[in-house]
Amino acid sequence: MTMEELPLGAIRVRSWSRGCALCWKGAKLVLFVTGKCPLYDRCPYCTISDWRRGKDLVVVNELTVHEDEEILKEAELISALGAGITGGEPSLVPEKVAHYTRLLKERFGNQFHIHMYTNAIGIKEKSLNMLADAGLDEIRFHTWDKRLWSRITLALDMGFVVGAEMPAIPGQGWVKALEELASFLDRIGASFMNLNELEFTPSNRQKLLSMDFMPREDSDVAVYGSREAAIEVLEFIERETSISGYFCPAAQKEYQVRMRWARRACNVARSYEMPTDEGTLIFGEIKGPPEVLKDLVARYGGYLEGGRLLIDVYKFHEIANQLRSMGLEARLLEVMPTDDRRILQVYPLDYVIREDRRHERD
Repeated sequence: MTMEELPLGAIRVRSWSRGCALCWKGAKLVLFVTGKCPLYDRCPYCTISDWRRGKDLVVVNELTVHEDEEILKEAELISALGAGITGGEPSLVPEKVAHYTRLLKERFGNQFHIHMYTNAIGIKEKSLNMLADAGLDEIRFHTWDKRLWSRITLALDMGFVVGAEMPAIPGQGWVKALEELASFLDRIGASFMNLNELEFTPSNRQKLLSMDFMPREDSDVAVYGSREAAIEVLEFIERETSISGYFCPAAQKEYQVRMRWARRACNVARSYEMPTDEGTLIFGEIKGPPEVLKDLVARYGGYLEGGRLLIDVYKFHEIANQLRSMGLEARLLEVMPTDDRRILQVYPLDYVIREDRRHERD
């Protein structure tokens, strides 16, 4: 048995789809095209947040979309190499999926890789033709219903790269169902099965708890036993099939967001902002009399905005003691690389000075 261990607890058998490789780099745009889905009540493990569930809205990387240009701008800001189209159930709005696929392909070229998640309900020959004409590359099916498996075959026959993406639910009944799906995928010549670690979210927590699922001791999010169930299925995939298998842990989702942030941070950083390894931005903020701030700008650079001086973090460290002796209000701010620069962490001036002294001693 040779399963490749990846960072963050991910596991890969044989290979993985191009979409997964791009996700690890943070290079996939996440495009949510509808919150509508008729199966919400039948999928207690669904992670969709309440503010999206059942709503007719489009969201790109957590930003609500009002016009097409916002999608293209976000793709450029994270230097995206592809997109994952999700929902809700995207196959219910094939016209939207086709429109956004064309939009992205026309701007970034045919090499821009686009995959779609679907529970297969809206998958029909007509809609598949529409998606194929638009240039959709890959379809990831999420369905336990064997009556819909013929639609997986239909998509494969129409030239799409096809696989399944399923939650790894603990319990022998769920494991056997996943193994049966893996066998089916192998028989028809599909490419892969992705297994996601089952996660607690605000929208599904009570349902999962009522089903006796519990969080792992080392995680508030990951469900106990999900990883073990995935490993059992991956062992089956390697032993009994020729498809690729991949386990995506809950921690990878957070990592993926950080990697998208890192790509965005490098593109949106202003002259006084420094991108961090975590994908955030950090800079100094100084408040005081306008004439004092103007003098600091003349001597050390920076940018005056709203009665405050925003300055490079290295310059801030350099003049930290001087700022305290002048009695100025100053701090370092760590923010998200989003347009609103939401504050994540505040480092007071005294803390910065103490840390600088500690590093000098070390």
